[in-house]
Amino acid sequence: MISVETIDQQIHLTFPTDGMEPEEVNDFVRWLQAEAVARRSRLTEAEAAKLADEINRDWWQKNRERFIPADAD
Repeated sequence: MISVETIDQQIHLTFPTDGMEPEEVNDFVRWLQAEAVARRSRLTEAEAAKLADEINRDWWQKNRERFIPADAD
């Protein structure tokens, strides 16, 4: 059973974790945190897209060799 309670401008969410690995619970909590940040964000769609492009470019520069060995060029 899932229960949701609002107390002092906070939401208390209770749900069963039977069958869930601790990492799955952590992933869910991280998703909720990211969702809360996104809803408070004042980024425009264009700014968010630019930021995503920068993050992807930086990630690719750091991880390229994991997928394409340096001697493959």
